[in-house]
Amino acid sequence: MIRVFTMKAVGKDFLAASWSPYLTEERKKLADRKKGERERQLFLGAEVLLNLSLQQVDARIPIPAKYKRNEHGKPYLDDRQDIYVNWSHSGDYVICAVADREVGIDLQYAGKEPKKSLVRKLLQPDELHFYENIPESERQRLFYEYWAVKESFLKVLGTGFATPLDRFYVEFRKGSDVSDAVKKNAMKVPYIIQNINHKQYLCRLLSVKDEGYTAALCIESLDKSLQEGELFSTLEVEEIEE
Repeated sequence: MIRVFTMKAVGKDFLAASWSPYLTEERKKLADRKKGERERQLFLGAEVLLNLSLQQVDARIPIPAKYKRNEHGKPYLDDRQDIYVNWSHSGDYVICAVADREVGIDLQYAGKEPKKSLVRKLLQPDELHFYENIPESERQRLFYEYWAVKESFLKVLGTGFATPLDRFYVEFRKGSDVSDAVKKNAMKVPYIIQNINHKQYLCRLLSVKDEGYTAALCIESLDKSLQEGELFSTLEVEEIEE
């Protein structure tokens, strides 16, 4: 089971009484520390979407869900150790993945030209070579695709940026997925080449409604005999309107 949900967060007031059932008291307190209303609403919206997503998959746990984080900040549900969750926010939107295996997801607003110093910091030599040899008009989008894939991989590992970026790299290859979530990116499938552990990870770029954004999902492959298409062929990014 792999499902992905998204919601526009900016413009909503998640401290209104109608959202209260989807927020923990701890999240509300932490939101007070956020600078600016936009950042506060995105922070609250991420937990709201988590709980709406758990309802959508019929997780059968009390809402708002209780969760703990590992030493690097990755969340794990208290009441369902067989359900894995991860979320992200960027720009105006939040996104959440719910799966039956370790999962990482990342969302990036792709509308800002990246600084050259950031490009060279994020990309490894082979990635930078690929980046510099595509048409200049395509580079900005590709940079944020690299970023989203890398963050989703670091999230599925559960380490975040505690794992050095030179321990892995992303290679884009042609794919044949047919689901609406990935069909726009069928010619650009990310593969992780890593020397961190002996596990296999599968990643995909996701098509979201607002084309100014890019998102990536990465999961741990529990069955190496299972074809990638079987995991992703029915994947849809489901939009929640509340």
